[in-house]
Amino acid sequence: MAFVKFILIAAVVSMVLRLSKEEDPGVTTKPMAMETKVHISKPSITASLNHQVLYQGEEVTLQCTVPEKLSDLEYAWDKDSAPIKTSQSTYIINAATVSDSGKYSCMAKRGTTTSEISDPQVLTVKKPPQPKVILSVGWSRVFTDEKVTLICEVLDTSTSWKYTWLRNSLKISDDADIKTTGNSLSILSAKQGHHGDYTCEIELQDRPLSRALSTKFALSVQEPPQPKVILSVGWSRVFTDEKVTLICEVLDTSTSWKYTWLRNSLKISDDADIKTTGNSLSILSAKQGHHGNYTCEIELQDRPLSRALSTTFALSVQEPPQPKVILSVGWSRVFTHEKVTLICEVLDTSTSWKYTWLRNSLKISDDANIKTTGNSLSILSAKQGHHGDYTCEIELQDRPLSRALSTKFALSVQDPPQPKVILSVGWSRVFTDEKVTLICKVLDTSTSWKYTWLRNSLKISDDADIKTTGNSLSILSAKQGHHGNYTCEIELQDRPLSRALSTTFALSVQEQPQPKVILSVGWSRVFTDEKVTLICEVLDTSTSWKYTWLRNSLKISDDADIKTTGNSLSILSAKQGHHGDYTCEIELQDRPLSRALSTKFALSVQDPPQPKVILSVGWSRVFTDEKVTLICKVLDTSTSWKYTWLRNSLKISDDADIKTTGNSLSILSAKQGHHGNYTCEIELQDRPLSRALSTTFALSVQDPPQPKVILSVGWSRVFTDEKVTLICKVLDTSTSWKYTWLRNSLKISDDADIKTTGNSLSILSAKQGHHGNYTCEIELQDRPLSRALSTTFALSVQDPPQPKVILSVGWSRVFTDEKVTLICEVLDTSTSWKYTWLRNSLKISDDADIKTTGNSLSILSAKQGHHGDYTCEIELQDRPLSRALSTKFALSVQDRPPASLTLETSWSDIMSVDTLTLKCEIKDGTLEWNYTWYKDGLFEQTILEETYSVKATEETFKSEYKCRGNRTERPLYSSFSEGFKANNIVLKRKVLLAISGCVVCSIILLIIGCIVLRCTRKPEKQEMVKEDFFFSMTDSKTQTSSPLQEYLTENGPPLDKEERDESTAIINEAAPIIEDQIKEEGLPSKEAGHFTSFKVEKSPLKEKKELQSLKECDESTALLIEAVPAADDQINEVTPSKETACFTSFKADISPSPESNGLSSYKEC
Repeated sequence: MAFVKFILIAAVVSMVLRLSKEEDPGVTTKPMAMETKVHISKPSITASLNHQVLYQGEEVTLQCTVPEKLSDLEYAWDKDSAPIKTSQSTYIINAATVSDSGKYSCMAKRGTTTSEISDPQVLTVKKPPQPKVILSVGWSRVFTDEKVTLICEVLDTSTSWKYTWLRNSLKISDDADIKTTGNSLSILSAKQGHHGDYTCEIELQDRPLSRALSTKFALSVQEPPQPKVILSVGWSRVFTDEKVTLICEVLDTSTSWKYTWLRNSLKISDDADIKTTGNSLSILSAKQGHHGNYTCEIELQDRPLSRALSTTFALSVQEPPQPKVILSVGWSRVFTHEKVTLICEVLDTSTSWKYTWLRNSLKISDDANIKTTGNSLSILSAKQGHHGDYTCEIELQDRPLSRALSTKFALSVQDPPQPKVILSVGWSRVFTDEKVTLICKVLDTSTSWKYTWLRNSLKISDDADIKTTGNSLSILSAKQGHHGNYTCEIELQDRPLSRALSTTFALSVQEQPQPKVILSVGWSRVFTDEKVTLICEVLDTSTSWKYTWLRNSLKISDDADIKTTGNSLSILSAKQGHHGDYTCEIELQDRPLSRALSTKFALSVQDPPQPKVILSVGWSRVFTDEKVTLICKVLDTSTSWKYTWLRNSLKISDDADIKTTGNSLSILSAKQGHHGNYTCEIELQDRPLSRALSTTFALSVQDPPQPKVILSVGWSRVFTDEKVTLICKVLDTSTSWKYTWLRNSLKISDDADIKTTGNSLSILSAKQGHHGNYTCEIELQDRPLSRALSTTFALSVQDPPQPKVILSVGWSRVFTDEKVTLICEVLDTSTSWKYTWLRNSLKISDDADIKTTGNSLSILSAKQGHHGDYTCEIELQDRPLSRALSTKFALSVQDRPPASLTLETSWSDIMSVDTLTLKCEIKDGTLEWNYTWYKDGLFEQTILEETYSVKATEETFKSEYKCRGNRTERPLYSSFSEGFKANNIVLKRKVLLAISGCVVCSIILLIIGCIVLRCTRKPEKQEMVKEDFFFSMTDSKTQTSSPLQEYLTENGPPLDKEERDESTAIINEAAPIIEDQIKEEGLPSKEAGHFTSFKVEKSPLKEKKELQSLKECDESTALLIEAVPAADDQINEVTPSKETACFTSFKADISPSPESNGLSSYKEC
């Protein structure tokens, strides 16, 4: 048994050791003292990365494993036969480098036992290969629409690389023009946007450290270059047999182009006259057929999309032209000093020719008077030596075959003739309106001359007074402007240098001397009876003139008041008839056109003029400190008057504020004292009769009116977004004022919300920033002293106030019929608000129970329907933007405790007592109540008890009674009870009592009969058992024997047959009547719906073996008789109840006990 235990323990220990070794194979344990020899197989090495080549930075883990699952193994690693310091089964290279390349091997050992060396695991670590972009199809410099294919070349082709293409370091995605397949990128149709540096990026799947970027490959994409035909040798316009060489020039010289030449779009082939070499075309001997438009076309070898056509080069080939001398400026017959320009005309103007001029076949050289420029020869100032035959010869530079000589041009040169002015008609000194004719005489009559007349060296043109015809000038009517030195100038048409000027002819033309009427004695404006002498003054005193005087164009003759002597006219005593315009007329002998009339001399003869005060500066209605200037205007301004100023008829003297100068009075700074009526008085020096007083000029002086800001539209206290219009009111409406608005003393400018028009300022949408004190400033145009500032108008701008519903009267939790008053409280009490009440967000209207007045809502008698959340909404009249809604006010309405009214007076007492007792019960037993009683809706009284007694009269029975509970605390009263009338109950009870009385009488008679029978019959000894004295109604119907029947039958004395039948009949007749009456009048009971039954209790007579004597029977009978009224009273006490339908039961206890009267009652349910 011990041996078995040992084996089991050893097996358990061995299993535990094996399990521990399997769980942690990497942990080596020390060999036990007694080691068991084991065999270790040759290990193998596995690498975490199964790649032939590793790249720098990658991580690799080498795992050395043996087939056996042995514990306590140690491992030895070496690389390229060099040991590695680790004894673990794994060797981790975190970031491989090239130096980590080599052959790795491992060996396992346990104790002294070692395995063979594993096969080597070769690791090759390299740097990622460098990709290179090479051109596969196309060129590194391509033209638009050409195709290009690039290859991302990787020298390491043993691995599947993932390629990413980039242009200018941005990743390239495939589109309509670019397709990438494997390591290639194809540009199907090159565009300018494809121009850039291309690189490719390679990466091995899931080996991000293998990523490498190629060097850049520059791809140039551009439009094919535009070739241009240029002239290398010769000219674009050549003559026959000349040589021309054209070059097809291409700006892109880095590429070898193929050239094709075309003339008039047709390809040109080499022949005897044309040779093409590279980009040049040479015409060795030009012919007419070589004339045309030359173009060259370029193209790269095998690249048709590189083709481009040059612009057109026009080559003209023709015969040399024939020159001709033509006159450009001047004439073939010129006068000395005239200019002549000859042109050597060549029809071919597209070529620069060399010109040579000859006169009389001799070459002409330039000098001071001759200049040759291009094909022109200019004789700047013709001389006699320039007379002769002129020719020109043309030749192109270095082109001898172009030389040609023109035909002759004859040029004549001579001096111009001298003209002379002579008088044909008139005088050399004439007066206006007289006629004069001058002749310009030229000795050379062989040429048609053009004549120009000059006066004072200025050209004369024909007009209404001057006419020129040929060489004559006629002044038909001489004017002052015709006075001067006359010359005539002759000239050939358009030949200014042929011009010749005559000698001067002086012609004097003047107005007939203008006589002038001047005042010798007196004044031009005289008053009646004054003396006046006029003189007819003529400045020309060298001639004897004849004088004639006129007044208002009528000749004046001498009379008593007027005398004329020579050139003077004297008015001895002026009269009104002498008033008028005076003129004098002069005339020379035999020259009627010399007559001249003087200017008018206005002689005024009148009464002294009436002066008038007018306003010069300022206004008739001025403000204090303003300036006013008054003018004393006299219609007669030709006389110097002396002025005197008066205010309110008092003479005004100059002071600090008033200055008078001439006819003006200036008030420099108006004062209230300057207010009044102003007049001026005029007077001429030494002429007392000239004094006159002006009419009155009323000058008003007052302070500037005080403007006032008033509200036109809106309110002084507005809410945001409302509109406000202010008016700057000025009581003085007779003047046009300029208005300036200010807020807080800062000028207001129009913007999106504020508009000013005339005297109004409108705030279209009020903002908080519009809050402030507004003033307006008024000023009259150009009258700064009229400026006045209004008083301040305070404008309040704010958000509409938030109303709040508060409880004014009542409670937030009320009972029905209680009164509640809610107040819509607004902190802003300065404004009359319009209030709207809502319950559960629905508008509340006034009715019998709800009245709203101002900001209050009164619920006069709360109802269940008044329960809910109350809010109020405020709004100012006609101001919808002032609307605001209050928070909610929760009002709870519940019913009052109900009141119940019952009759406490019993049935038996209702007909016998004088009063009825009513009871008022409130179904809320937790509260204490007082009770208020009402009769026919009228208050009776309030008592503390719940019962109330009223007199039992016919009036009382007909009246309706109600009750209600009252308290000093809430709820102050209950609800009203239902109305109670005693009339119907009394009637029913009367009927019931009448029937009950009959029944009771019948029962009493039966009882009496039973007692009589009992007394007359001796009963057997027997224990008495309590049984129902009367049979039930049900028993009577079912014909079941009742205990009474049994008693009478079994224990009673023998009766004769007639007596027994009569008793039985009485009982049988009474039973249905009692049952029907009880059903008709019976009232429900709280516990059940049974009927009242009556029982007679029988008690056993202990230890009595015989019936009592007749005396004892008589005593029992007396007791029963006494018990009958008591039973009747007990029946009358039966009162209906609200809770039950039970009937009162009565028991008649027939026992000798003195404490009982033989009857007891009980309720059977």
